Amino acid sequence: MLVISILCVPVLYIWEKKFTPVPFIKYKYLKERTIIGSCLLYGIMFISIFTWDAYYQSYLLVVHRQSITHAGYILNAFSLTSSFFGPFYGLLIRWTGDFKYTGLAGVPFVLLGTALLIPYRSPSAPVGVLVVLQMLNGVGTGIWAACGQISIMAVTSHQEIASVMAIWNLFGSIGATVGYAIAGGLWNNIMPSALNNNLPDYAKNRTAEIFGSVEIQMSFLDGDPIRDAIVASYADVQHKMVITGACFIPLCLACVLAWKRINIKKLEEEKGTQTKGQVF
Repeated sequence: MLVISILCVPVLYIWEKKFTPVPFIKYKYLKERTIIGSCLLYGIMFISIFTWDAYYQSYLLVVHRQSITHAGYILNAFSLTSSFFGPFYGLLIRWTGDFKYTGLAGVPFVLLGTALLIPYRSPSAPVGVLVVLQMLNGVGTGIWAACGQISIMAVTSHQEIASVMAIWNLFGSIGATVGYAIAGGLWNNIMPSALNNNLPDYAKNRTAEIFGSVEIQMSFLDGDPIRDAIVASYADVQHKMVITGACFIPLCLACVLAWKRINIKKLEEEKGTQTKGQVF
């Protein structure tokens, strides 16, 4: 299904250009660099995030001995921060009229939040640092999500916004799916072999049992050689996941740089058409 969904994207381009009797979206928008950059940014952003975030909760439960409640708080600090600061990004863009450089401001937050996970993805890392890194990623991706939507609306006619936004969300869904697939591939290929290598000889026959149950992983006491092996295996696979996720950040920067720089405060005066709605 993942392969089919990705292959359908170029099929959409061909269909909309050559065969459709009634276009879903005007073809000129499918080759608009700002729209392409925004859609790719949203997809790549989710690939990067879910590559290291997919198994984060089990890591917190097993390695850092967090309760399910506290692990949920740490995990959701990301989305909470992103949502909380969303209105402030909107006010900033309203004040400056510039979404491109506001979008570029998100790069250091995500780069810092993701890159610092590499040294801090270890059992000795303070939980408070993990929360701060979640918040940094939340700030950066929140900026990208807000600016990405505005960049699309800035170059699209009022009548076409819904169609283009649907494609933008499609890329986000594909990106999340690809991220989960990468994480699953890394987890299922690295974790069992790491466990088998790290477990003491008398416990190697329990590799599959330990790999398949978080409850069993959490049942061993601190100082137990089996627990030490589990923690070391988690650190190994999570370290590789974070490095993989960080490799996508430069692509996100390239996507933002592809946007046109448009002053949205002057759109009405320049185009003379409706580019914003009316609340009251």
